[in-house]
Amino acid sequence: MSGKMLVIVTIIGYALIAYFISTIVHEVGHVICGLLNKWRFFMLVVGPFKLYREDINGKIRFGLEKDITLWGGCGGTFPAKHDDKNVDIFARILLAGPLASLILGAVMMIVFFMTKHELTLMIGLVAIGEGIACILPMNIKTGILYNDGSRFKRIIKHGKEREEEKALLSILITGMLEGDDAVFEEETIKILCSSEDADYKYYGLFYAYLNARKENNEVRMMAIKREAAELKEKASKYTLSVCVME
Repeated sequence: MSGKMLVIVTIIGYALIAYFISTIVHEVGHVICGLLNKWRFFMLVVGPFKLYREDINGKIRFGLEKDITLWGGCGGTFPAKHDDKNVDIFARILLAGPLASLILGAVMMIVFFMTKHELTLMIGLVAIGEGIACILPMNIKTGILYNDGSRFKRIIKHGKEREEEKALLSILITGMLEGDDAVFEEETIKILCSSEDADYKYYGLFYAYLNARKENNEVRMMAIKREAAELKEKASKYTLSVCVME
Protein backbone atom coordinates (compact mmCIF):
# COMPACT_ATOMS: atom_id res chain seq x y z
CA MET A 1 0.00 0.00 0.00
CA SER A 2 1.41 3.37 -1.05
CA GLY A 3 1.93 6.17 1.45
CA LYS A 4 -0.88 8.23 -0.12
CA MET A 5 -3.33 5.34 0.01
CA LEU A 6 -2.39 4.64 3.64
CA VAL A 7 -3.19 8.25 4.55
CA ILE A 8 -6.60 8.02 2.83
CA VAL A 9 -7.45 4.73 4.54
CA THR A 10 -6.34 6.15 7.90
CA ILE A 11 -8.49 9.27 7.49
CA ILE A 12 -11.53 7.19 6.52
CA GLY A 13 -10.92 4.84 9.44
CA TYR A 14 -10.54 7.71 11.90
CA ALA A 15 -13.70 9.36 10.53
CA LEU A 16 -15.74 6.17 11.01
CA ILE A 17 -14.40 5.65 14.53
CA ALA A 18 -15.06 9.31 15.37
CA TYR A 19 -18.62 9.15 14.05
CA PHE A 20 -19.34 5.93 15.96
CA ILE A 21 -17.97 7.33 19.25
CA SER A 22 -19.67 10.70 18.81
CA THR A 23 -23.02 9.11 18.02
CA ILE A 24 -22.82 6.77 21.02
CA VAL A 25 -22.10 9.70 23.35
CA HIS A 26 -24.87 11.78 21.76
CA GLU A 27 -27.52 9.07 22.13
CA VAL A 28 -26.33 8.04 25.59
CA GLY A 29 -26.75 11.71 26.55
CA HIS A 30 -30.43 11.46 25.64
CA VAL A 31 -30.79 8.18 27.52
CA ILE A 32 -29.01 9.32 30.69
CA CYS A 33 -31.16 12.44 30.89
CA GLY A 34 -34.26 10.29 30.58
CA LEU A 35 -33.06 7.88 33.27
CA LEU A 36 -32.24 10.78 35.61
CA ASN A 37 -35.86 11.88 35.22
CA LYS A 38 -36.99 8.33 36.15
CA TRP A 39 -37.99 7.36 32.62
CA ARG A 40 -37.31 3.76 31.54
CA PHE A 41 -34.72 2.77 28.97
CA PHE A 42 -36.26 1.51 25.74
CA MET A 43 -33.77 1.71 22.87
CA LEU A 44 -30.23 2.67 21.89
CA VAL A 45 -29.28 2.37 18.22
CA VAL A 46 -25.87 3.20 16.76
CA GLY A 47 -25.25 2.05 13.22
CA PRO A 48 -26.67 -1.46 12.69
CA PHE A 49 -26.39 -2.36 16.38
CA LYS A 50 -29.01 -1.83 19.06
CA LEU A 51 -29.90 -2.39 22.69
CA TYR A 52 -33.66 -2.56 23.12
CA ARG A 53 -36.67 -3.82 25.01
CA GLU A 54 -39.38 -5.69 23.11
CA ASP A 55 -41.86 -3.91 25.37
CA ILE A 56 -41.52 -1.33 28.13
CA ASN A 57 -41.34 -4.01 30.85
CA GLY A 58 -39.24 -6.52 28.92
CA LYS A 59 -35.59 -7.44 29.35
CA ILE A 60 -32.88 -5.43 27.60
CA ARG A 61 -31.60 -7.31 24.55
CA PHE A 62 -28.84 -6.83 21.97
CA GLY A 63 -29.64 -7.10 18.28
CA LEU A 64 -29.27 -5.75 14.76
CA GLU A 65 -31.42 -2.81 13.64
CA LYS A 66 -33.19 -3.50 10.33
CA ASP A 67 -34.48 0.05 9.88
CA ILE A 68 -31.63 1.83 8.08
CA THR A 69 -33.14 5.25 8.87
CA LEU A 70 -32.21 4.67 12.53
CA TRP A 71 -28.56 3.83 11.83
CA GLY A 72 -27.66 7.48 12.31
CA GLY A 73 -28.44 7.03 16.01
CA CYS A 74 -31.49 6.76 18.24
CA GLY A 75 -31.74 6.82 22.03
CA GLY A 76 -35.12 6.30 23.63
CA THR A 77 -36.59 6.34 27.13
CA PHE A 78 -40.24 6.38 28.18
CA PRO A 79 -42.11 7.52 31.29
CA ALA A 80 -44.02 5.02 33.40
CA LYS A 81 -47.25 7.01 33.14
CA HIS A 82 -48.95 9.98 31.50
CA ASP A 83 -48.11 13.28 33.17
CA ASP A 84 -48.41 16.92 32.09
CA LYS A 85 -44.73 17.35 33.00
CA ASN A 86 -43.63 14.74 30.44
CA VAL A 87 -43.36 17.19 27.56
CA ASP A 88 -41.05 19.51 29.54
CA ILE A 89 -38.91 16.57 30.64
CA PHE A 90 -38.79 15.52 27.00
CA ALA A 91 -37.55 18.99 26.05
CA ARG A 92 -34.60 18.53 28.43
CA ILE A 93 -33.93 15.08 27.00
CA LEU A 94 -33.83 16.57 23.50
CA LEU A 95 -31.10 19.03 24.53
CA ALA A 96 -29.06 16.43 26.42
CA GLY A 97 -27.85 14.68 23.26
CA PRO A 98 -26.38 17.74 21.49
CA LEU A 99 -24.89 19.01 24.77
CA ALA A 100 -23.20 15.63 25.31
CA SER A 101 -21.74 15.89 21.79
CA LEU A 102 -20.44 19.41 22.39
CA ILE A 103 -18.88 18.44 25.73
CA LEU A 104 -17.19 15.42 24.11
CA GLY A 105 -15.93 17.65 21.30
CA ALA A 106 -14.48 20.21 23.70
CA VAL A 107 -12.75 17.51 25.76
CA MET A 108 -11.30 15.83 22.67
CA MET A 109 -9.96 19.14 21.34
CA ILE A 110 -8.18 19.74 24.65
CA VAL A 111 -6.75 16.21 24.48
CA PHE A 112 -5.60 16.85 20.92
CA PHE A 113 -3.73 20.01 21.86
CA MET A 114 -2.04 18.01 24.63
CA THR A 115 -1.24 14.84 22.63
CA LYS A 116 -1.35 15.94 18.95
CA HIS A 117 -3.00 12.63 18.10
CA GLU A 118 -5.06 12.93 14.91
CA LEU A 119 -7.83 10.59 16.10
CA THR A 120 -8.67 12.87 19.03
CA LEU A 121 -8.87 15.80 16.59
CA MET A 122 -11.23 13.86 14.35
CA ILE A 123 -13.47 12.85 17.27
CA GLY A 124 -13.51 16.45 18.50
CA LEU A 125 -14.47 17.90 15.12
CA VAL A 126 -17.14 15.27 14.40
CA ALA A 127 -18.66 15.62 17.88
CA ILE A 128 -18.78 19.42 17.69
CA GLY A 129 -20.26 19.25 14.19
CA GLU A 130 -22.90 16.75 15.30
CA GLY A 131 -23.74 18.81 18.37
CA ILE A 132 -24.16 22.03 16.38
CA ALA A 133 -26.19 20.33 13.62
CA CYS A 134 -28.58 18.84 16.17
CA ILE A 135 -28.96 21.76 18.56
CA LEU A 136 -29.66 24.48 15.98
CA PRO A 137 -33.41 24.73 15.27
CA MET A 138 -33.23 23.84 11.59
CA ASN A 139 -36.21 22.35 9.74
CA ILE A 140 -34.36 19.09 9.13
CA LYS A 141 -36.33 15.88 9.55
CA THR A 142 -35.40 12.28 10.20
CA GLY A 143 -38.58 10.63 9.01
CA ILE A 144 -41.49 12.40 10.68
CA LEU A 145 -39.43 14.17 13.33
CA TYR A 146 -37.52 17.46 13.25
CA ASN A 147 -34.01 17.61 14.71
CA ASP A 148 -33.45 18.00 18.46
CA GLY A 149 -33.15 21.77 18.41
CA SER A 150 -36.28 22.27 16.31
CA ARG A 151 -38.39 20.05 18.54
CA PHE A 152 -37.05 21.80 21.65
CA LYS A 153 -38.01 25.15 20.11
CA ARG A 154 -41.47 23.83 19.20
CA ILE A 155 -42.04 22.76 22.82
CA ILE A 156 -40.87 25.95 24.54
CA LYS A 157 -42.89 28.24 22.24
CA HIS A 158 -46.06 27.41 24.22
CA GLY A 159 -48.28 27.52 21.18
CA LYS A 160 -49.82 25.16 18.64
CA GLU A 161 -46.47 23.51 17.91
CA ARG A 162 -46.00 22.67 21.61
CA GLU A 163 -49.45 21.08 21.66
CA GLU A 164 -48.55 19.00 18.60
CA GLU A 165 -45.35 17.75 20.22
CA LYS A 166 -47.26 17.04 23.44
CA ALA A 167 -49.93 15.14 21.50
CA LEU A 168 -47.39 13.10 19.58
CA LEU A 169 -45.54 12.20 22.78
CA SER A 170 -48.80 11.27 24.50
CA ILE A 171 -49.79 8.94 21.66
CA LEU A 172 -46.39 7.24 21.67
CA ILE A 173 -46.57 6.77 25.44
CA THR A 174 -50.05 5.26 25.16
CA GLY A 175 -48.86 2.85 22.51
CA MET A 176 -45.84 1.90 24.56
CA LEU A 177 -47.69 1.39 27.84
CA GLU A 178 -50.81 -0.33 26.51
CA GLY A 179 -49.43 -2.23 23.50
CA ASP A 180 -51.99 -3.94 21.26
CA ASP A 181 -54.80 -2.94 23.63
CA ALA A 182 -54.11 0.77 23.19
CA VAL A 183 -57.00 3.12 22.48
CA PHE A 184 -55.78 6.61 21.66
CA GLU A 185 -57.51 9.75 22.95
CA GLU A 186 -59.55 11.34 20.20
CA GLU A 187 -58.87 14.88 21.42
CA THR A 188 -55.14 14.20 21.25
CA ILE A 189 -55.51 12.78 17.75
CA LYS A 190 -57.45 15.87 16.63
CA ILE A 191 -54.50 18.08 17.58
CA LEU A 192 -52.25 16.19 15.16
CA CYS A 193 -54.93 15.98 12.47
CA SER A 194 -55.24 19.79 12.51
CA SER A 195 -51.49 20.28 12.05
CA GLU A 196 -50.21 22.19 9.03
CA ASP A 197 -47.29 19.76 8.88
CA ALA A 198 -48.19 16.89 6.52
CA ASP A 199 -46.24 14.27 8.50
CA TYR A 200 -47.78 15.16 11.84
CA LYS A 201 -51.24 15.26 10.27
CA TYR A 202 -50.73 11.89 8.58
CA TYR A 203 -49.55 10.45 11.89
CA GLY A 204 -52.75 11.71 13.53
CA LEU A 205 -54.89 10.15 10.80
CA PHE A 206 -53.05 6.86 11.24
CA TYR A 207 -53.92 6.66 14.93
CA ALA A 208 -57.50 7.72 14.21
CA TYR A 209 -57.57 4.82 11.75
CA LEU A 210 -56.28 2.41 14.42
CA ASN A 211 -59.07 3.51 16.77
CA ALA A 212 -61.67 3.05 14.03
CA ARG A 213 -60.29 -0.39 13.17
CA LYS A 214 -60.48 -1.46 16.82
CA GLU A 215 -64.14 -0.33 16.79
CA ASN A 216 -64.75 -2.16 13.47
CA ASN A 217 -66.02 1.16 12.10
CA GLU A 218 -65.48 0.57 8.39
CA VAL A 219 -67.22 3.78 7.33
CA ARG A 220 -64.84 5.89 9.41
CA MET A 221 -61.86 3.81 8.29
CA MET A 222 -62.64 4.52 4.63
CA ALA A 223 -63.16 8.22 5.32
CA ILE A 224 -59.79 8.44 7.08
CA LYS A 225 -58.05 6.58 4.24
CA ARG A 226 -59.51 9.01 1.70
CA GLU A 227 -58.26 11.99 3.70
CA ALA A 228 -54.85 10.36 4.13
CA ALA A 229 -54.62 9.70 0.37
CA GLU A 230 -54.72 13.46 -0.24
CA LEU A 231 -51.56 13.86 1.89
CA LYS A 232 -49.45 11.16 0.25
CA GLU A 233 -47.72 13.61 -2.05
CA LYS A 234 -46.74 15.83 0.90
CA ALA A 235 -45.88 13.31 3.63
CA SER A 236 -42.40 11.78 3.75
CA LYS A 237 -41.73 8.28 2.46
CA TYR A 238 -40.73 7.24 5.97
CA THR A 239 -44.09 8.37 7.40
CA LEU A 240 -45.95 6.46 4.70
CA SER A 241 -43.87 3.35 5.37
CA VAL A 242 -44.58 3.25 9.13
CA CYS A 243 -48.20 4.49 9.02
CA VAL A 244 -49.75 1.82 6.81
CA MET A 245 -53.53 1.81 6.64
CA GLU A 246 -54.51 -1.61 5.31
